[in-house]
Amino acid sequence: MNTSLLSGLIFIVVFAGVVFIHEFGHFIVARLLKVEVEEFGFGFPPRALTFWREKGHLFLRSGKRVEIPRQFNMPFEWSRLLDRELAFTADPMEDKLVLRSIEMTEYDEKKRSAANPIKSDHVLVDQTGNVVQPQKDSERVAVKVVIGDQKQSGSEKFTDFIREAHPGTAFTLNWLPIGGFVRPMGENDPGIPGGLAASSPWTRLSVLFAGPVMNLLLGMIVFSVLFYQMGVPDYNQVQINDVMAGSPAQMAGIQVNDVILTANGAAITDPAQLHDIIYANLDKPIVFTVRRGAETVELTATPSSTRPKNQGALGISMGPALVRSGSITESLKYGTLAVYAQTRGLILLPAQMLRGQTSPEEGRVISLKGIYDIFGQAVSRDVQSREPVSSSSPPQTPTFFTLQLIGALTISLGVLNLFPFPALDGGRIIFALPEIIFRRRVPPQFENIVHAVGMAVLLIFMIYVNVMDFVNPAVVNLP
Repeated sequence: MNTSLLSGLIFIVVFAGVVFIHEFGHFIVARLLKVEVEEFGFGFPPRALTFWREKGHLFLRSGKRVEIPRQFNMPFEWSRLLDRELAFTADPMEDKLVLRSIEMTEYDEKKRSAANPIKSDHVLVDQTGNVVQPQKDSERVAVKVVIGDQKQSGSEKFTDFIREAHPGTAFTLNWLPIGGFVRPMGENDPGIPGGLAASSPWTRLSVLFAGPVMNLLLGMIVFSVLFYQMGVPDYNQVQINDVMAGSPAQMAGIQVNDVILTANGAAITDPAQLHDIIYANLDKPIVFTVRRGAETVELTATPSSTRPKNQGALGISMGPALVRSGSITESLKYGTLAVYAQTRGLILLPAQMLRGQTSPEEGRVISLKGIYDIFGQAVSRDVQSREPVSSSSPPQTPTFFTLQLIGALTISLGVLNLFPFPALDGGRIIFALPEIIFRRRVPPQFENIVHAVGMAVLLIFMIYVNVMDFVNPAVVNLP
């Protein structure tokens, strides 16, 4: 079976799903806490279509309330229209006004040029009616912008200022099928009522934490399903997870998923115990009793003192045996523990790399290309493990590498987003804490600059990582 197409489809669906779950967490908590959300997008822009828009409304300075119909298409953020004089066209319907169009004037500063002078037919006047002369080195070019449809008989026309905008959420479909995004109103401007930046610090923290928490919850569900399928760990039994090609273990007939019962007559209940027995008998034969499915098999292997440390004297990797899960509750328990273990490992990884406990290659960050390559391996192995074998061969044990990789990916996305780096959720959380601790807010202008710089650094880093994954691909071999 050709698994390349299948791997590509699974990769796109999984990666998009993991990112989408993250953004859905931000969205649902923002809605629960009454934070306005202007757009919830499936995929990334450019936009393909808007398939649903909630009804919204505007509060004008005069006290009028104007309803925003679902079909009204705003080409930019509503915050651009706040506190500026606008010409409205609205349809009176029963006891309310329904927005039809908004008209405004935009001014653009154009530099004069001796070779290409700018000509303008409009006349600028101030509030008293006096003509305002253009500056010598530039002139303001007025452009009339009309949003919506003005062609409607019986419509009411008036000028006013928008005091508050509550546009309702637009649910959009976008062309790049990689996850999704949430666009809260006033995300970086605390002067916009109902927006994210204008909310209390506790509300902002809740919205920011919601995305990573959703990723961790998804990871718990994925690993719970995995344990329910594969079994939960029994820490009193030792199971072989991998056997290296050409190793003493392979030559002795030891196989993956064998459970080691005894070694030289000693009952084995812990991987460290088995490790000590192996290294106490270098270049000496060890008699193993193993459980292989329903059978008990006796094998003899000789650990080699000349093998490199990273390959091990016997050439095996081992861990707790997996036994059939008795209940969903038990699987959830171990799924939660797996999320905790991986989260802890990711948090401690930088310190381990600095201390030399983890090599730079093991702690290397990989890009979409690297993740795709691993997915290719995982899907291929899972498909192969489910293919029929000849009647003379023992049945294969199905593998679940793809499911493991999905769990690892969603947990990694959740944890990395909590790292205190500008532009990430963790960086924004750091800026919200002083308001809680010291009752003073970091100036929004400064915060926005820091996040903009952080985003630029992240983009450069992502480009570098992607290039490195093509120049020097990461080598990851599944057991």
